[in-house]
Amino acid sequence: MQVFLIIAYIVVGLVQLFAIMDGVAYGLNIASFFSFFIALFVTYVPLLGSLLGVYGAVNAWDWGLWQALVLFFWYVPVALALASASAVFDRR
Repeated sequence: MQVFLIIAYIVVGLVQLFAIMDGVAYGLNIASFFSFFIALFVTYVPLLGSLLGVYGAVNAWDWGLWQALVLFFWYVPVALALASASAVFDRR
Protein backbone atom coordinates (compact mmCIF):
# COMPACT_ATOMS: atom_id res chain seq x y z
CA MET A 1 0.00 0.00 0.00
CA GLN A 2 2.80 2.41 0.86
CA VAL A 3 4.52 1.80 -2.48
CA PHE A 4 1.26 2.56 -4.30
CA LEU A 5 0.87 5.87 -2.45
CA ILE A 6 4.45 6.89 -3.22
CA ILE A 7 4.07 6.08 -6.92
CA ALA A 8 0.71 7.87 -7.06
CA TYR A 9 2.21 10.94 -5.35
CA ILE A 10 5.07 11.09 -7.86
CA VAL A 11 2.81 10.60 -10.90
CA VAL A 12 0.30 13.19 -9.71
CA GLY A 13 3.22 15.51 -8.96
CA LEU A 14 4.47 15.23 -12.53
CA VAL A 15 1.00 15.90 -13.94
CA GLN A 16 0.70 18.78 -11.50
CA LEU A 17 4.03 20.20 -12.69
CA PHE A 18 2.78 20.39 -16.27
CA ALA A 19 -0.63 21.72 -15.22
CA ILE A 20 1.04 24.48 -13.21
CA MET A 21 3.41 25.22 -16.06
CA ASP A 22 0.55 25.58 -18.54
CA GLY A 23 -1.59 27.51 -16.04
CA VAL A 24 1.19 30.01 -15.31
CA ALA A 25 1.89 30.43 -19.02
CA TYR A 26 -1.85 30.95 -19.61
CA GLY A 27 -2.43 33.31 -16.68
CA LEU A 28 0.70 35.45 -16.97
CA ASN A 29 1.03 35.18 -20.74
CA ILE A 30 4.69 34.19 -20.59
CA ALA A 31 6.72 31.58 -22.45
CA SER A 32 6.59 27.94 -21.33
CA PHE A 33 10.33 28.04 -20.67
CA PHE A 34 9.89 30.58 -17.85
CA SER A 35 6.71 29.02 -16.53
CA PHE A 36 8.53 25.69 -16.22
CA PHE A 37 10.97 27.17 -13.71
CA ILE A 38 8.16 28.80 -11.75
CA ALA A 39 6.34 25.47 -11.68
CA LEU A 40 9.46 23.68 -10.39
CA PHE A 41 9.42 25.83 -7.27
CA VAL A 42 5.73 25.47 -6.41
CA THR A 43 4.76 21.96 -7.54
CA TYR A 44 5.38 20.13 -4.27
CA VAL A 45 4.27 22.94 -1.95
CA PRO A 46 1.20 21.17 -0.54
CA LEU A 47 -1.75 23.53 -0.95
CA LEU A 48 -0.21 26.07 -3.32
CA GLY A 49 0.84 23.39 -5.81
CA SER A 50 -2.57 21.75 -5.74
CA LEU A 51 -4.43 25.02 -6.19
CA LEU A 52 -2.23 26.11 -9.09
CA GLY A 53 -2.56 22.64 -10.60
CA VAL A 54 -6.33 22.94 -10.49
CA TYR A 55 -6.10 26.40 -12.06
CA GLY A 56 -3.92 25.12 -14.89
CA ALA A 57 -6.04 22.04 -15.54
CA VAL A 58 -9.31 23.98 -15.58
CA ASN A 59 -8.17 27.01 -17.57
CA ALA A 60 -5.35 25.77 -19.80
CA TRP A 61 -6.49 22.18 -20.35
CA ASP A 62 -10.27 22.80 -20.22
CA TRP A 63 -10.90 20.13 -17.58
CA GLY A 64 -13.95 20.18 -15.39
CA LEU A 65 -13.50 21.62 -11.91
CA TRP A 66 -14.43 18.36 -10.18
CA GLN A 67 -12.00 16.36 -12.28
CA ALA A 68 -9.14 18.66 -11.38
CA LEU A 69 -10.10 18.76 -7.70
CA VAL A 70 -10.21 14.97 -7.50
CA LEU A 71 -6.83 14.62 -9.18
CA PHE A 72 -4.93 17.28 -7.29
CA PHE A 73 -6.57 16.97 -3.86
CA TRP A 74 -6.75 13.15 -3.70
CA TYR A 75 -4.45 13.14 -0.69
CA VAL A 76 -6.95 14.96 1.55
CA PRO A 77 -9.51 12.12 1.85
CA VAL A 78 -6.69 9.56 1.98
CA ALA A 79 -5.01 11.43 4.84
CA LEU A 80 -8.33 11.78 6.69
CA ALA A 81 -9.05 8.07 6.28
CA LEU A 82 -5.58 7.10 7.49
CA ALA A 83 -5.81 9.47 10.45
CA SER A 84 -9.24 8.09 11.36
CA ALA A 85 -8.01 4.51 11.08
CA SER A 86 -4.99 5.35 13.19
CA ALA A 87 -7.18 6.93 15.87
CA VAL A 88 -9.47 3.91 15.95
CA PHE A 89 -6.69 1.34 16.13
CA ASP A 90 -4.64 3.28 18.69
CA ARG A 91 -7.51 3.12 21.19
CA ARG A 92 -6.96 -0.59 21.78
